[in-house]
Amino acid sequence: MVMLSQLLRFKLKDENDEQAPLSDLSVDLFEGEHPPVTGLYLNHSTKQKRSLPWSEVKSIDWSTRTIRVADLKAAQQETTDSMCKVVLLADGVMDALVLDLQNRRATRANDLQLEEEDDKLVLSAADIGSNAILRRITAGLYRRVTKSTLYDWKYIEYLRGDPGAVKSEAGKHLRISRLPPGEVARLADFLPYLHAAELITLLADPKAADTLEMMSPERQLQVFEELDEEQALRLLALIAPDIATDLLARLQPATMRSYLERLPPKQAERIIELLRYPEYTVGGIMTNEVVYVRGELTVIEARETLREPLKNPDFIYLVYVVDNEKERILRGVISMRDLLTAPDETKLEEIMDRYVITLQPLDSAAASARRVLDSHMAALPVVNKDKRLLGVVTVDAAVAEVAPRSWSEQAPRIFS
Repeated sequence: MVMLSQLLRFKLKDENDEQAPLSDLSVDLFEGEHPPVTGLYLNHSTKQKRSLPWSEVKSIDWSTRTIRVADLKAAQQETTDSMCKVVLLADGVMDALVLDLQNRRATRANDLQLEEEDDKLVLSAADIGSNAILRRITAGLYRRVTKSTLYDWKYIEYLRGDPGAVKSEAGKHLRISRLPPGEVARLADFLPYLHAAELITLLADPKAADTLEMMSPERQLQVFEELDEEQALRLLALIAPDIATDLLARLQPATMRSYLERLPPKQAERIIELLRYPEYTVGGIMTNEVVYVRGELTVIEARETLREPLKNPDFIYLVYVVDNEKERILRGVISMRDLLTAPDETKLEEIMDRYVITLQPLDSAAASARRVLDSHMAALPVVNKDKRLLGVVTVDAAVAEVAPRSWSEQAPRIFS
C-alpha cells in the first residue's frame, strides 16, 4: 500500500541504469471497482507527455523508492485520443471533486491510495482528510494515514468537469448509474454545472432524462446548454412534455425553433400545444401526456388497448374515459386499481366515475392548484369548453405551484 503523494517521489530506472523522475500515473477508470494503473509518466522538460505502459514495469523497490522498468527509451508521446481513454491521477483526480456514493455527497480527493494486486498497481481509495494535505505539504515527512478518511474507490465516482471528455457509452460502467434518478439529481446539485452536465452525458439516455427532469429549473438549463445537440435532442424526446416545454421556453427563440423542428412529431406537437398557454394558467402547469381509453370497451379490451400507451407517461394512476380517440370528449375516470381488479367483461362505462371535477386551461394556476390539493386526488383533468380532454394537473404540479420555492424544489416528483 502506498499513497500517491509518496509514490510521486519515486524514480524510474531501466536495465541500462538510465533514470527519470516519475511525474504521474494513468488508470482506466472504467475497468473494475479498483482500476489498474495503465501507464507511468516521465518527468521531462518537454511539454509533450511521455509514458510507458505498465507492462514495462519489472519490479518496485519500496526501500529505495525505485520502479524498475525495461527501457526508458520506449516511452511514447501521448496522443489526444489515447488521453481520452485514461485519466491521470496527479494531474486529474487528485484535488478534484469526487462523488462519495456511500454518504451521498461531493467531496475532494486530497490524496489517493494504491495497492499491489496480482502484479498490478490498483487505485484502492481516496483520502479526503486533512492529513493528506499535511503529507503533501511536508513532502512526506508527515506520514500518518487515517483510516477513517480513506474511502474505498468502489464507492467513489470521478468526473472530469468536461461534458465532452468521455463518450456516453462509458456511462454503463458508472457506479452512480445504480442510484435512482432523484438521488443522482440531488448529488448533481452539489457539483459545478460542468460536472453535472458531464454526469448527464455519461448516463444512459432514459436515466439521464429522468435525472434531468428532477433537477431544479436553473440547473436543468445550465446542464442542457452544455450538452451536444444530438444528445439534447434525444433527451427532449424522452422527458415529460410539460418539463420539456418549460425548458425550451427558457432558450433563445431560434434555438427553441431548431429543436422543435427536429423532435419526433408527436413530442413536438405536445410541446407546441403547451407553449400556447401562459405560465400562470392551468395550461401552463398541466401535462398533456395523459392516458385515455374509449368507454365502450370492456375491461379486458381496455387492458390490451392500454398496453403500449402505458409504457411512456409518468402519470398512469388514473385512466380517463372518452367517447373516441379523435374528439376525446371526457366522460369519466377510472383508477388503475379498478381497471386491474374489475371483471374482464365489465364495460368501462359501468365502473367509471362520471362525476369528475375538471379545470379550464385559462383558469388561474394558483387557484386551480389548490383545488387539486383540496380534492385529495392524484390529478384533475383539464378540458376546454367542449369538454375535450386536454391534459391533467397532477398533485406534484399543484404542490410546486403553491408551495414556497425552496420547499417545492425539494419535494419528490411522483406523477409528473
